[in-house]
Amino acid sequence: MKLPSLLPRRGEKPWGLKFRSSVGFCTAVVFLSVYVDLLVYSVIVPVIPFRLEKLGYEHPSALVGWLLVAYSLGLIVATPPIAFFAEKYWSRQNPLIISLLLLIGSQVLFMEAKVYWAMCLARVIQGLSSAVVWVVAFSLLCDTVPEAQLGQQLGIVMSGLTLGFLVGPPVGGVLNDKLGYRSPFIFAICFCVLDLIGRLLIIEKDDAARWIAQEPTEETQVGAENENVTPSVKSRERSQLSVLKVIVKLGRSKRAFVAFVNVFIYGITFTITEPTLPLRLADVYGFTSLKVGIIYLATVVPSLFSTPLAGLIGDKIGVEWVTIACQLLSAPWWVVMAIRGPLALMVTSLALADFFLAAVVTPITADLAAVGRELDGIGYAHVFGAFNFAYSCASAVGPLIGGQIYARVTHGWTIIMGMSSGLILLSAVFAAYGAGENPIFDRLFRNSSKTRPSETTPTVGGSEPPQEAKREAGTDTEKNDQSRREP
Repeated sequence: MKLPSLLPRRGEKPWGLKFRSSVGFCTAVVFLSVYVDLLVYSVIVPVIPFRLEKLGYEHPSALVGWLLVAYSLGLIVATPPIAFFAEKYWSRQNPLIISLLLLIGSQVLFMEAKVYWAMCLARVIQGLSSAVVWVVAFSLLCDTVPEAQLGQQLGIVMSGLTLGFLVGPPVGGVLNDKLGYRSPFIFAICFCVLDLIGRLLIIEKDDAARWIAQEPTEETQVGAENENVTPSVKSRERSQLSVLKVIVKLGRSKRAFVAFVNVFIYGITFTITEPTLPLRLADVYGFTSLKVGIIYLATVVPSLFSTPLAGLIGDKIGVEWVTIACQLLSAPWWVVMAIRGPLALMVTSLALADFFLAAVVTPITADLAAVGRELDGIGYAHVFGAFNFAYSCASAVGPLIGGQIYARVTHGWTIIMGMSSGLILLSAVFAAYGAGENPIFDRLFRNSSKTRPSETTPTVGGSEPPQEAKREAGTDTEKNDQSRREP
């Protein structure tokens, strides 16, 4: 029996068309892309400081910070052109495939690097690859998923971020401790191959719709039964806006501006501990890379459930409530982490801080998707490109600040934790100003203006008119009655 080819000949209908273009399969592929991206990124987090020490480098926390800056530099450089060309030429699948090949190459380079500059180059290439995931893969998801389900699907996809960071550090620590330095990289490359298969199989909705349109008797009936499965071919139009015009147009949207500010603050807070937490655990508790990985495992597990839960709740009650609640609940635990106490306190506070902070990303991405639908000439690749650019800038600043403060300032860990808590509270203020379709501050000010009493107008709810109006009405009534009694 001849198996169907993975890539059919030109003009031949792809096999498994409905499944490979479905919402479920697209969500699974994007989820896997995000998971692999974070797995590759985090699998060497507990390994790098010890590797640098073994190679004879001093101040490993500062050097790790610069490695993360190199990764962010690749993201920053690649994001604007990727977002521009993704909207101009539509293609989603081809950039995703090319980027994954680059990611595999960067892992091989980092694995064999013996000098620091080669490690930095590998991180830059990895940043280039990651930019495609965070721009093109999320655009593919928004192209495919109906608006009513988008928050829930984004929550599922964003749980891949948490899962990647959950699996990466502990597995990297164990493999490095038991099998040697190269084993974490080989483990990551194996998952890259699995991700490559998924990206090769995906069929974009616009391509699938053209085949379905040629089979009205069977395929159209299926589409009528489930309108969420196949959107119209005209659901996406090519953008003719330049990069500068896109930036100006997004900057005028309060909803987009607040989302980008919150992304930037989230990026700093999320990455500021990456070069410092392994060293903090080693300094205070005497941990090796293996034990550091286990701590990451214990603290990130709860966050695996917060992102899909935030997406589900946000679809029902509004993203503004979820965003602010998670920010306010996360901020105190960063202060608790500054306490030099028992290990149980450290692990618990880190787990709760990450649980609520990770949940913030889902409503932010849902807000950006809404901006992409509302603004003319702005596509999903544009808004997620801006999202990635803001996060990239933050991920360049965060590790650099964290690494330098921890290495060179007395009580550096306490300063880092206080800074993180303050930034999260600031982001909550911004979220109240402009997050969601109906921001919290707008609701409060609107309600206060409605309930403010007036001397010349009736009160809300049909209550009695002012006394002067009553007297005038009474005088008019008496005159009318008197005129009726006169002959």
